[in-house]
Amino acid sequence: MDNKITYYNEITDFLRMENCPEKVEIAISRLEQPFGLTEDAIVMYQDYLFNAAPKIASQFIDLNKLTLFPMLVKYRVIKKANVLKLTEYARDKRKMDMLSYLMDVGNQMRTRPKQMDIATKFTPGKSELPLCEETADYSQSKPGDIIWIGNPVMPWQVLENKSGRLLVISKYVLDCLPYEDFYKRNTFWNKSSIRKRLNREYLYSLLTEEEICRIIPVYINNEDDSLTFDVPAGEVGDRFFLLSTKEAMRYFRDDRARWAPVVKYATRSMLWTVFDKWAHWWLRTPGELDADMFYVRDGVIMSINSTVQGSYFEHFGVRPAMYINMEQK
Repeated sequence: MDNKITYYNEITDFLRMENCPEKVEIAISRLEQPFGLTEDAIVMYQDYLFNAAPKIASQFIDLNKLTLFPMLVKYRVIKKANVLKLTEYARDKRKMDMLSYLMDVGNQMRTRPKQMDIATKFTPGKSELPLCEETADYSQSKPGDIIWIGNPVMPWQVLENKSGRLLVISKYVLDCLPYEDFYKRNTFWNKSSIRKRLNREYLYSLLTEEEICRIIPVYINNEDDSLTFDVPAGEVGDRFFLLSTKEAMRYFRDDRARWAPVVKYATRSMLWTVFDKWAHWWLRTPGELDADMFYVRDGVIMSINSTVQGSYFEHFGVRPAMYINMEQK
């Protein structure tokens, strides 16, 4: 499709993020899935994990990110220099699962470090990792995992893996848009301007033709905001869509999980953010007033001050979601 827009720049958009657990997760997931990764990007992720990430390792204890701890050890975010301090922190916070794991890691680092799964040492500013051009198999992905697909390759967060269908949402807020181009007293997803944009220029700018063919179209009922895979005759299914309020509450366990970093492209025009890092982003559910829609603000789902077309409240962030067919050959 002509006029393809590049919404995402891997190095630029990673470097502009503040040091936080979400940034660590993105770096680790990318090194675990390095296909198409340039040597400069490999060095960027490695250097970040070695130098900056250990400073916030305790936040993973606060967030109960136990499943990520093996990766924090593998990529030296948790290492000999800070494992004792982290163990004491977990004890003070009464995080017993983390405490038990960290005590075991500390013992292994002292007694049999060569048997541990730890990434090869590297010299800052230099990479020993080989470049990889193969794509990954995401059929066994779990909710919370980050997968890397698209053109250019970018991170998508897995929300659900069920019946051969993978539900994902963009990890970043990719752009800021009004929900409607023109004022409407009542707004619904099926007639919205944002729906048309997502399923036209965004779809073809973010994904490859092969990836688009694997998307399962969905139909969203205006009456109850429900989503189904049975598209009625005469209707057009959506490949890209926005989450509903119910889906945002179901797939994100708490307010913090709904925070989303912002790409540089999205800041070219007015965008509501928190310190220019965490954006407000649209949901598809109609709001409490006629001209409002629900959105996520600081992780909280609300509809106040969200007039879908106006001079000040219209520019919220966009996070496309889609269902991918994992059984297709």
